[in-house]
Amino acid sequence: MTPTVTSFEGALLLLLVSFFLGVLYSYEVRKISARLQSRRGPWLLVPKSLRKTLGTTRLFQPLYDIIKLLYKQSIIPETARTRLFKTAPLIALTCLGAAAILTPLAGYSPFASFELSLVAVLYLLLGVPLAFVLGGAVSSSPWGVVGSQREAELVLAYETPFVIGVFTVAVMADTLSIQSIVAAQISRYPYLLLNPFSAAAVFLAIVGKLHLKPFDIPEAEVEVVAGPMTEYSGRLLGLIEIGKVLFTSISISLFIDLFLAGGMIPELGYPLVALIFILEGFLVVSLITLVHTLNPRFRIDQAFRWYLKVPTLLSALGLAWAYSLRYLHTAILWG
Repeated sequence: MTPTVTSFEGALLLLLVSFFLGVLYSYEVRKISARLQSRRGPWLLVPKSLRKTLGTTRLFQPLYDIIKLLYKQSIIPETARTRLFKTAPLIALTCLGAAAILTPLAGYSPFASFELSLVAVLYLLLGVPLAFVLGGAVSSSPWGVVGSQREAELVLAYETPFVIGVFTVAVMADTLSIQSIVAAQISRYPYLLLNPFSAAAVFLAIVGKLHLKPFDIPEAEVEVVAGPMTEYSGRLLGLIEIGKVLFTSISISLFIDLFLAGGMIPELGYPLVALIFILEGFLVVSLITLVHTLNPRFRIDQAFRWYLKVPTLLSALGLAWAYSLRYLHTAILWG
């Protein structure tokens, strides 16, 4: 049973919870990556002698970093196209805010039940990298332009398996509503078990969407400084960091909704369902961080070819498997 709130309150709640989960996921990436590389990651509990200066925990360190940026002044390059440069982070943040209220968390979203919610979320998530491409291209920085070019090429690479893998789930559930897709899995089996090919393709595409290794090519520090974000600073950079946190949370939540039944177990009450959803999110982030830590960075041509050879092939195989299940084994999907 989900909480009873108005649509506006529910939308605001989803935004806040998505952001909060994104902060925790970002901390987890830092912590696990540091441990796997035998480095000292951020503390969870700060020693008593340092708490007066550093606070009691570093769990919210990504949030502290964002707050610090929001208090700083943004410096706009004189030769940049100022309006577009300022607008790009706002476009990305608007797309992410709309996607957050359409993506169910632990089975709850006041707007996810309409039939085309899955299509809407896909378009909104696509708007985020395109906004970054725009911001880098108008920044007047050569590093921003090169980073934007890499971003555009990488989008073409990972969006193909991502879209095919996601719509494979829609074929299996016979709906384009995220809420209905979750409900279809509750009544039968999680699609991770029924179609692991599409799950693997979407998982690998999410690694690219989040710019984690081996696909952090647009922001390769030793090559293009920070890519499209090179000239951003202060409040504008803070907005971009908020967008990254939300992007992480929404991508993980969408994967859980599409392949892990949204963490829903009908026999359990909502607090336990929410806990299961969060634990599944931490598990998915752990696997993504493992990929991120154990791999070196690809070149853009290597990433493009790899996405064509592996995730795209997996997504096509998953689509064929979905049609086989639908027409040859209907009872498995719908009873």
